[in-house]
Amino acid sequence: MFKSSLCIAAFIAALVAPPAVFAQSDTPGEGRAAPSKPATKEEKKAARAKRQAHGKEIAKKDEGRLEDPVHKGHSSKKPATAEEKAAAKAARQAEGKEVSKQGSGRLEDKPTSR
Repeated sequence: MFKSSLCIAAFIAALVAPPAVFAQSDTPGEGRAAPSKPATKEEKKAARAKRQAHGKEIAKKDEGRLEDPVHKGHSSKKPATAEEKAAAKAARQAEGKEVSKQGSGRLEDKPTSR
């Protein structure tokens, strides 16, 4: 009985002990950054000027630009007029009617089971 209670006590001690015994110390420089003093206004202004100068330098080199613009505002094509839009819509509708007459679309007329 003594051996079994000793084993149970050792087991409970093993479950409880590791967080307290093996806890890591939280020293600056190892697991986290060392605390520092807040930057002064002059330091912030200098860092901002440095970032802006770097950005201007990159813009002059024209780095990171794509050949084809992806934004709508950069398109060189003029917007379609109302007549062109109406003609395109009529062409799409006529094509849709023709396709529906041919019967293309679903291959089976059986309803699908869900």
